[in-house]
Amino acid sequence: MFHPLVFLGVSLAASLTSAQFQQPFFNPFNQEELDHYEFKWPVKRVAIIGAGAGGLVSYRTFTEANAFETIRIFERDNLPGGNWHYTEETPRSIPIHTQSQVDWWKADYEPTYPPYVPYRVTHQINSNTTERTRLEWERITHRAPKPVWATLESNTPAPQQQLPGFSWPPHLPWVSHHARLGRYLRAFASWLGVNSGDENPDISYNTRVESVNKRYNEQGEHHGWTLLLRKFIQIDVNTYEESWWSEDFDAVVVGAGRFNAPHIPPIPGLDDWQRRFPDRILHSRQYRRPEPYQGQNILIVGAGNSATEISRDINHVAVRSYLSIRPTETRRRWYGSLSRVPSNTSIVGEIKRFHPIAKGGSIEDGRVELLNGTIITGIDTFIFGTGFRYAFPFLSQYHNSSVKGDEIPDVDEQPIVTDGTHVRSLFFDVWYINQPTIAFLNLNLGMQSFVYAKYISTALAKVWTGKAELPSSAKQWEHFWGVVKRRGGLKPGFQWLLAEEHESNLRYFVGWLNAAAVRHGGSLIETPPDVSEISDYWMRARYSGGQDHEGDRTNRSSHLFDNCALTWDMESEKQGNFMRAALDDW
Repeated sequence: MFHPLVFLGVSLAASLTSAQFQQPFFNPFNQEELDHYEFKWPVKRVAIIGAGAGGLVSYRTFTEANAFETIRIFERDNLPGGNWHYTEETPRSIPIHTQSQVDWWKADYEPTYPPYVPYRVTHQINSNTTERTRLEWERITHRAPKPVWATLESNTPAPQQQLPGFSWPPHLPWVSHHARLGRYLRAFASWLGVNSGDENPDISYNTRVESVNKRYNEQGEHHGWTLLLRKFIQIDVNTYEESWWSEDFDAVVVGAGRFNAPHIPPIPGLDDWQRRFPDRILHSRQYRRPEPYQGQNILIVGAGNSATEISRDINHVAVRSYLSIRPTETRRRWYGSLSRVPSNTSIVGEIKRFHPIAKGGSIEDGRVELLNGTIITGIDTFIFGTGFRYAFPFLSQYHNSSVKGDEIPDVDEQPIVTDGTHVRSLFFDVWYINQPTIAFLNLNLGMQSFVYAKYISTALAKVWTGKAELPSSAKQWEHFWGVVKRRGGLKPGFQWLLAEEHESNLRYFVGWLNAAAVRHGGSLIETPPDVSEISDYWMRARYSGGQDHEGDRTNRSSHLFDNCALTWDMESEKQGNFMRAALDDW
């Protein structure tokens, strides 16, 4: 356990919210006890993948550290802002049969490799319509349209969802439409001088990272990382340009987000339906506005924010709207998202299979069977709000789909991604333990990414410049497997931070980094402002009533939960599922 230590008037024990989260891996305040990790090369050149909130905050932190020779951001889109950059463009559907393949992670993208670097190709279209269509899809896939629809609003109040040191204007409404969040992040990028029109060499837009591979020095020793980079742009109406090059770095920050590889469950029969009716089987990331579904019967699958909010958005134009959910004990105890579903939406159970449709039949003729034997027919469009999987195509060497659960494969470097439901082999969900010059931003759910990124990036800057220490690799692994045990194993939901662990991590970062600042110099940091009261008010107003477009309040789904009434206990939920939703920013 941590030893109590008075530091700046605060004991270490008091910096953690409960004994459950006092992880016994090392005491960062006592250098005599600290068996720390020794980096094999100095970190002077840092690459940041992604210009969302996390990437921008990290860029500011590294710049202010004034200790790095080069800081480069690579953003595949043409503007900063990550998920909050809305466009009417939609991504292609992902073939459902690929979801069960070993390289399922290509649902995000499949890296491309030129014959040599640098390499450049100019594509002239002229009158070739087929080639124009192909290149347009290539451009769209390269930039990756974000999973945002026209009416989307943040499910987090503005006072909670703001960048440290770059506050919202005073008296702003708590509800933020996606357009406001997009402008806010672009304003922050402009403040940093890295917006798309700033012509700053520190950032490269329309640039996708194809691979991150080890770089070796003349002695054959691993000494940093080489990034293969690809830019795909439209020069004019008939010309596209594609180019590849490479750049070398000492460390890499992955801020590419967690909403890139869509997941649709491989329900029996669904793959055949998609082959026959590809425009009628969609993922929520392809949804933009309700008008195309006017007069249709719609079945939405999922019980999270995307599924339930799209159900609200589409309800007033649909003839009939269904929402299919999987009843779980968690949803029985906390039904926040479902409470917002309009009263005239039929909430039904889990889908068992999609029955074969006779040759020449339409999708409306199809029969959808639920687990309880109910058959639903006459559906025009299916929208799957079934989430995303963690995927990093540029780190394909650290994906291993053959590893199950808590298995430890006999390899020199452990996988980071297995089935995509979680990320593993990371210290504090940040540093890759086998190679801690690779680090990740904001992989967790149940936290506010705008704020959390400050503490992660501050820790990265201090550790990589020698102003704070990581424990030894053995101690990092000890901590990681302790976290695995506490969170119930490597499984879906592993990256969720409950309220205690979220606050514990923040306070730990503060204690650790401030102790390091006393030893090595540097500024002190504080925990973020307490917004729990704001969050409580917000959640009560947003989820406690389930008001629909007509103002009704209803509970139509109790029959799905073994005849148990859905309950709402604010006090008990603060430490569980309630705070998971309250602290998440999606």
